[in-house]
Amino acid sequence: MDLKKIIFFWAFLASSVAVSAQPLVIDAGISAVICPGVTYNIGGAPTATGGSAPYTYTWTPNTAINNNTVSNPVVNPAVPTWYYLNVTDAAGNSALDSVLVNLDPIYALNAGPDTSVCIGDSIELGGIANTSIGGITYSWAPATDLNNTAAPRPVFSGTVTTTYTLIVTSTNSIPNCPSKQYVVTVTVNPLPTVVATGATTIQEGESTPLSASGASQYFWIPPNGLSNTTEPLTNAEPTQTTFYIVYGIDANGCQDWDSLTVTVIPNNEIVLYNTFSPNNDGINDNFQIGNIQKYPDCRLEVFTRTGQQVYAKTGYDNSWDGTNYGDKLPETTYYYTLDLGNDSPVLYGHVTIVR
Repeated sequence: MDLKKIIFFWAFLASSVAVSAQPLVIDAGISAVICPGVTYNIGGAPTATGGSAPYTYTWTPNTAINNNTVSNPVVNPAVPTWYYLNVTDAAGNSALDSVLVNLDPIYALNAGPDTSVCIGDSIELGGIANTSIGGITYSWAPATDLNNTAAPRPVFSGTVTTTYTLIVTSTNSIPNCPSKQYVVTVTVNPLPTVVATGATTIQEGESTPLSASGASQYFWIPPNGLSNTTEPLTNAEPTQTTFYIVYGIDANGCQDWDSLTVTVIPNNEIVLYNTFSPNNDGINDNFQIGNIQKYPDCRLEVFTRTGQQVYAKTGYDNSWDGTNYGDKLPETTYYYTLDLGNDSPVLYGHVTIVR
């Protein structure tokens, strides 16, 4: 064999080995700050060298990127995003790199969602990311009912529905983003008109219905003597004169209140009622005997028309709910004896269950 050819062959082989021995080096590109809506090319120049070509590129995440399998894709992220690059060469070698595509802070700032407020209340406007950071200015218009038109989150305290425009400006020279404009409407809802009605004077031991109107949810205070504190209708049986307040909340969350005083005239006589409705609505669910608490040694016994005893309790405390050992009794009239335990004559009467 020709000596020159042999020398050339070995020289070529040595150079090939030297080339293939170069490590795989990759470059995901230069991290940058961009404006919202602006595109940016990632990857190096070149993105991969060394190793054994050709190269396989995989960019993750595969979001806001035009092609995640090319060397220099175009990205347009809506939020700051790290892009990770995995490159594999023909020999199966791989390398990793990453690049951050950040956004000017203006991207996260806005006027917030449309909102509502009850008349007389205040509310803070602006998106939750709005803060007083360098390089950002805020301008709200109109100035009506706002405490500060240059604040990132001004406070609205108005009486009429108003639409506001917010202009957010970035004063950063890089990347020199254009201003952004947003609109938000504050709806002002009127307060409900809550009205409380009911008898204002009762004998001790008597009960009186109290009612409220004008709202969708109600809360009565104090609970003393009330059969229910969260319904528009409640029975009041206070043992002393009581000032009641009822708060009402409407569908918009707005609140009003009204009040009344139930004056109680002292009285030791037993007050007997002849119906109750044990249906768990919080109103007249138990057999009530007015002033029974003044006779701790009393005994109540209840019978059917045929004389079968269905209830008995010494020291009755208005707790009978129309059951017999946990079983609901039928709707009908029952008969009772009431011994007050003070040597007075036994009382007789009847009571009807109405469910």
